[in-house]
Amino acid sequence: MIGKANAEWEKLRAVALHKPGLEVYLALIEPRTFLYQRRFSFSKARREYEELIEALRGEGIKIYRLLHTIAKKAEEDKEFNKTLREIVGIEGDPWFLSRFLLLKPEIRSGEIIIRNPLANMYFMRDQQITTDFGIVIGKMAKVQRRNETEVAKLFWRALNVKYVEVTEGFLEGGDFFPMGDFYLVGIGNRSDLKGVEILIKTGKEVAVVHEEESEEFFHLDTYFNVASSNTVVGVKQFMERNRVEVYIDGKKVEETTLLEYVKRKGFNVYPVSVEEARNYATNFLTIDDGKIISPVNLRIEGVDVITVNIKNLSGGFGGIHCMTAVVERG
Repeated sequence: MIGKANAEWEKLRAVALHKPGLEVYLALIEPRTFLYQRRFSFSKARREYEELIEALRGEGIKIYRLLHTIAKKAEEDKEFNKTLREIVGIEGDPWFLSRFLLLKPEIRSGEIIIRNPLANMYFMRDQQITTDFGIVIGKMAKVQRRNETEVAKLFWRALNVKYVEVTEGFLEGGDFFPMGDFYLVGIGNRSDLKGVEILIKTGKEVAVVHEEESEEFFHLDTYFNVASSNTVVGVKQFMERNRVEVYIDGKKVEETTLLEYVKRKGFNVYPVSVEEARNYATNFLTIDDGKIISPVNLRIEGVDVITVNIKNLSGGFGGIHCMTAVVERG
């Protein structure tokens, strides 16, 4: 069903993507200010994104383009069109307005001012999580990314998908994995326990992973991922050190480590080095049970790997998992 996902290894039916636009080009003036890892080629990054789209389409996965989806809905729905105009702050047709949605220009005394372009919007994983009970709009920890959730809400409204929102604490999509009969969610850098309460309150088993403080490995998917229903990929030394609190029926029932927890759940662990993780070895997208689209040609027994080069795109500090929001699995 659209807007739902039960497990990370279920067949991927549809994803949301955003191709880097002018907001990214502006951010490349001062990459670190916009949370980027480094400066990269804008034109090459856009070509790499097209290659990612081709790989997804080649696997029969439906693609929803962020701004296209919003503009199309605004053409058809007067109230939605009004909301779009109010958010952007200028007048124009929906397709024109959608191009400014991530820039929100201010016009003063003949000057056009762009204060905070949403330069990280192409990392569409983070603004929400897709669960078995639907979409949860998160709350971003970094001020540069706070307004991204408003754009995400417009997107889900355009698809007529209902959502709930995190109102206290922080929760970002790169920290979340739906695992069938339990949830795995990281806290410590960009998400926190208050933000995760929305999952704990469901009563389902939730394994809360305490990440080590890091400016480099700031989401769980920067050093851990799920390749199939029986295989996870991760930096073993981090997994050994990561404390896990397990909640069932809203109550904490035990503490263990991430490594021990996933092993007990029946998963094999394919280890990658810290250096491989820095090159986004864990930041792949699982498109079916034992099939992934990855920036690195991992050699995992029982897992088919489709490689896509993201040498420039990753300069924004993220990989393929980061760039894709799950619209539908199963």
